[in-house]
Parts: sequence; C-alpha cells; structure tokens
Amino acid sequence: MRLTQAHRRLLVAGTNAQRTALRILETVARISGAQRLVRIGSAHVSGASYKLMGDAGLGFLEDFARDATVAVPTTVNPLGTDLAQWRDLGVPPEFAEKQDRIARAYVAMGIQPIFSCTPYLLGIRPKFGEHLAWAESNAVCFANSVLGARSNRESGPSALASAVVGATPDYGLHTDRGRLPTVVVTVDTKPRGIDFSLIGLVAGERVGDGLPFFRGFRGNETDLKWLGAALASSGSCAMFHLEGVTPEARKARVKGLKSVRITRVDLTAAKQAHTDGTEAEMIGLGSPQLSAEELQEIARKVERRPPRIPVWVFTSRVVRDANPEAVAAVERTGGRVLADTCLEVTLLEHRFGTVATPSGKGAYYLPSLCKQKVIFDDLDTLLERYA
Repeated sequence: MRLTQAHRRLLVAGTNAQRTALRILETVARISGAQRLVRIGSAHVSGASYKLMGDAGLGFLEDFARDATVAVPTTVNPLGTDLAQWRDLGVPPEFAEKQDRIARAYVAMGIQPIFSCTPYLLGIRPKFGEHLAWAESNAVCFANSVLGARSNRESGPSALASAVVGATPDYGLHTDRGRLPTVVVTVDTKPRGIDFSLIGLVAGERVGDGLPFFRGFRGNETDLKWLGAALASSGSCAMFHLEGVTPEARKARVKGLKSVRITRVDLTAAKQAHTDGTEAEMIGLGSPQLSAEELQEIARKVERRPPRIPVWVFTSRVVRDANPEAVAAVERTGGRVLADTCLEVTLLEHRFGTVATPSGKGAYYLPSLCKQKVIFDDLDTLLERYA
C-alpha cells in the first residue's frame, strides 16, 4: 500500500496509538487489496456496550486512550445502559461502573459523547461522495444509500483506527465499481410502517452480501432507515439503491442482473418467522434509536391508548433532552425513555423474557443478544393488544 509522507512519519514518530492504528489499516488494506488510504470526513465507532465488549474490550480501550486522539469528527455507538438511570433500571453497580469507564475512555480520545447508532439524525450528515469510516451497520447503510456518502461496513477497531489516522483503505464501497448493484429486488406490494423492516429482513436473507436495487415502491428517510437497518441485520448489505428515490439509483446499471421478487406473502411469513413469544412483558421501541418526530408520535399514541405493560423507548440524549413533554407523556403511562443506549445492546435479560417490538433489527437480534423471545408486529397492533 502506498503511504503518504505524513503517514510514514506517523509510523516512525507517532504515538503508540497512531502506530497501532496505521498497522491495523495496513492489515485491512492488505486483506482487501487496497492500494492507498483515502481521507475521511468523519468516523463512527462501534463497540461501546460493556455487555458486548466485556473486560477485554474495556482494557483495550483504556490502554489505547492513553495517547490516542481522533483526527476527524468521531461519534460512537450506544452504551449498555443509560448512565443517568441505571439505578432505577436495576443495573448492577459493577456493570454501570465499567460502562462509565468505557464512555470516559472514548471521550478522552476526543470522540463526541453522542452515544447513538443514528448519528445521521443528530447533525452528522455526510455530504454526497464524502468518504467515511463508519462501523454501525444501519448507519453505514443509511449513509451509503440515502445520503450517497461512501463507507465500508467497518469493524469497531478499524473505524477507531481510521478516526485516529484520519483515513481509511480505498476499496469496496469507496470505489465507483463497488457501488454497482448486483441484484434487482422487485417488491409487489405497497409498503407502510413495519413493512419496510420486513422488506429489509426478506431481502437481506436472499441477497446476503450483495447490493440490491429495489423497485416497485417509494419511501421517505424514516422508512429507509428501518429498511436499511433490517437489511444490514439479516444480510451483510451495506448499501442499496431504490429506483426513483436514492441519489445513485438513476445511474445504476441493472440490465442482465439476477432478479428477486418479494410479495405480501413473503412479508407475512417473515413476521411470523421472527415471532416466537406468546405474551410480552415490555414493548421495546428504538433499534435503531428513534428520532424526535418518532418519539413525539409514540407519546401521542400511548397517551391515547395507555398500555398495561411498560413501553421502553430508546433514543439519543439530544432527542430526550429536547422533548421533555413527550418524555413525560411516555413515563406517565409507566414507560421509560432511555438515552445513550439501544434496544438490543442494553441489559434487558435481568428483567424481561419476552419483548414486543415493531423493529426488524430488534426482532433479529433480541433472541441472541438479549436472550429474549419476541413478538414482532406493528406498533398500533401492539398497543391495541396490550391496552
């Protein structure tokens, strides 16, 4: 791989963290066949929940943070609990203490304390064509597909290394060739609500690590957030095109590509396949984290139809603090609005066994990451069922 003079100087005279970061990127480049590093506008790091990282991850971060400083604007994924509410949630003190140490290690490196899987909703809006090093799968899919930015689906360590160096290996979705569709996915039904998650789950299973070109429907940014999150969960897709909607779909070449068709029957089967619970103990909303508009809409719905089981809403600290009336409405009905954490990386298993959710990503990951049984359905149906 060709290194710039500045990068060569880092290998010789940089801090331990800079040298480690460059070695990580050189390894990624060698494996992927990248010939150079490309400058990035921002980084987003995964690996912030103590539940998933454990003591080994905590130790690495604290060691790395001793002399690491990020070179570009950098955000980080959700934590394993809301550190402002952990006592009320019954989180063990040792877990909360170690989670706080993870958060402080990231902040010590200059990473913004926005612990969110949706940085694109919080003012981190990459420009079209801008190179990134993002690690959260839903954020990568949204940035590539909806915004037209360029990022591979990074690991936590490679995204952190890129943040420190300010560059990432130039391969895959950073290249024009890597952004070409590999399969046409025609949807034969007009989706709304939970259907976007269902389309993502079905397409991910069928496409795998391909790059789908969707046709047959339209969707706004919120719809595409849910589609992309589910697509990146059941498959390894880091980008999609949607005919007439996403910015690079118009120039995409689809002639001669393999074709896949998704019907209403497929969506119904997917919902059933991801439902294995019988009676929910909690309704979980926010995987990915919810926007301000989504939080406000949920508040209106639970006020109109207060549920008999708690509704836990996961959002960013920015959104929670900016919407006190919506937070109060949810919590008056026995629910909680949690910040800086997310549905499937938080500590649920010490309190619940079955979660109801309209999130395709949540339905996919809750059984493995939180040991939950799942009732997967749209929110209005769940609120009616548990009224």
